[in-house]
Amino acid sequence: MDTLHTPAQHKSAQILIVDDETEIADFLADFLIKKEGYKVSIANGGREAIEFLEATLTNELEIDLVLLDMRMPYVDGKDVLNWIRHHPELQYTRVVMLTAAAGNEEKVEALESGADDFITKPYYPQELLARVKTILRTQQLEKQLQRQSQQLAALNRLGQSVAATLETSEVLATAVEGMSHVLGVELAAVLMLEGGQLRYKHLRHNNKELPLHHLPIIPTTEGLLGEVYHGQTAVFLNTPHGDPRFNPDTDSPPGHTIHNIILTPLVVRGRPVGILTAFNKKDSQFSDVDLDLFASLASSISEAIENAWLFQRIRVRQQELLESRNTLQALIDGIPDPIYTINDHWQLVAVNKSKADALHSDGDTLSGQTCYRAFFSRNTPCDHCQVAQTLNKKESRKWLVSWFGDDHLPQEWQVNAYPIPSTQASSARAVIVWQDRTDERRLENSLLQAGKLAAIGQLAAGVAHEINNPLTAINANAQMLKMLMPKSDENYEAVELIALAGDRATKVVRGLLDFARQAQYTFDADDINESIQQALDLVQYQLNSSSVQVIQNMSQQLPLVVASWEHLKSVWLNLIVNARDAVQNLPDNRQIEIITRMDKDKGHVQVLIRDNGKGMSNAELEHIFEPFYTTKDPGKGTGLGLATCHRIIEQHNGEINVVSAPNKGTTFIIRLPVER
Repeated sequence: MDTLHTPAQHKSAQILIVDDETEIADFLADFLIKKEGYKVSIANGGREAIEFLEATLTNELEIDLVLLDMRMPYVDGKDVLNWIRHHPELQYTRVVMLTAAAGNEEKVEALESGADDFITKPYYPQELLARVKTILRTQQLEKQLQRQSQQLAALNRLGQSVAATLETSEVLATAVEGMSHVLGVELAAVLMLEGGQLRYKHLRHNNKELPLHHLPIIPTTEGLLGEVYHGQTAVFLNTPHGDPRFNPDTDSPPGHTIHNIILTPLVVRGRPVGILTAFNKKDSQFSDVDLDLFASLASSISEAIENAWLFQRIRVRQQELLESRNTLQALIDGIPDPIYTINDHWQLVAVNKSKADALHSDGDTLSGQTCYRAFFSRNTPCDHCQVAQTLNKKESRKWLVSWFGDDHLPQEWQVNAYPIPSTQASSARAVIVWQDRTDERRLENSLLQAGKLAAIGQLAAGVAHEINNPLTAINANAQMLKMLMPKSDENYEAVELIALAGDRATKVVRGLLDFARQAQYTFDADDINESIQQALDLVQYQLNSSSVQVIQNMSQQLPLVVASWEHLKSVWLNLIVNARDAVQNLPDNRQIEIITRMDKDKGHVQVLIRDNGKGMSNAELEHIFEPFYTTKDPGKGTGLGLATCHRIIEQHNGEINVVSAPNKGTTFIIRLPVER
């Protein structure tokens, strides 16, 4: 709370005489001291007066009145007066101008400059003394009003402070501290009823809290404390030791000399529960004004005590509810799936740890925000969301949500919304549970693709073997006919077509056998960036001739990867050549971007090969890794390249995925483990 220092009332006023004529200043000082016992200081010029007044700010000397000569060399009286009136701490100091001018013009000038009064030289000592007394009397009245105003302001602040406190011990401590400042006393204490007796709860001496272990326990039937307690009436005694009601053994703390005392009961719901008491007012005796202030303070503190007790009961109930809530929250936080609760205004009521951690935030920060703003930075509810039906119809709902993650791979989540029963018809809430189905879907697709490739591989091996023998005879006889037949023969062109078709069929069969064959893999640790660069060097001429720009964003902080590098090099070559073919038909700005980076799990390396070509439809994406499926024009691809890439990456315990859309390019994402 704010500290208020009550100004002291001095026995004699402090007066500063400023006059460049030493004899006049000395005579005036001697007269004021002998006649009224004032404390007088002398300054023999305007500059000396300013220095003296500045010094009073540090030595805590308060000048009540300045008798200021108007005409002085260098710095005259008007300059000093102007300086006083513009000083933030001295501007209200009383100033009487001493002027030798008999005309009204200089008197008006003095008053307009801010003088409180003026005296014309030569002055009559009795008139000067009367004017000084009048000014000092009004000053003391103003100071008294100011003190009372400060007391009321401090009382108001104290009342607000205790009203804002909901702990009984804090209320009492604030009350004792406040009493010391509001009333300006040496000692302040509060006693509370415990076990039918009054016990000291706080004792403060000159702004210092004192220990309580040596203080007595006081029966409610003894001394002035007992009378105030049972009578429920505020009392003050300025001569307590002459009053029979005062018992120094029970009514004052041991070891302290008491000059005056004020007491008031603390009453809660008509029943006394304690006593406020203060001792030894510093600057004067207690008055009826102090008694009214003290009673008002006690009323505020009594209300604050009652509020604190009510709050304590509420807090016990809240603690029980909180423990139940914490148990439930711990169970919810232990679930790895994101879970949150919203109200019918889409505002987040509670968020579990999994969801908060995913957003790098905490539940308290997210609470109160709308879910679509906090999670998706939207200004309206999400298009896919069906929570509105759960809130309105109080029905459970379930739906799927898909998007592309930071790894450029599709994410799929199942969302379940459950209504929360409520007795208030206008209040609807729902619990939203998100379950990640991405890995499940990827595993399903991977198993499906692996099953397809295994079946096709077995079929391809058998078919290739059966076709290879007759194909060998066709190719051999076609070559023999070409050797024996002159080029002028009309059948030579037909034989050459047979030979070309046989060669093409041979390549397809050889590809089938390579795809079906379980190749031998030799694994070594090496730099994946270097492997990709070697593949780029092999096709650099083709890329340059096609005016394809290759953008390399390859991280230089990657660890070595254990892999079969000849097999991986064939993967890079296949994907780079496919990307070149995809951008071939663009009029300009043909780009291939190659990215290498650590995966977010730190256990895998990612390779992204992206082009800005024509892209693929969803129907094409479903079959892209199947053997013999190709999106190229007839005769430009066997359809075995991506199937082989899938087989190689699978042998490395990695993953290969593709993201594409018509006219938006294609991105292949490969994840390879750092260690096998």
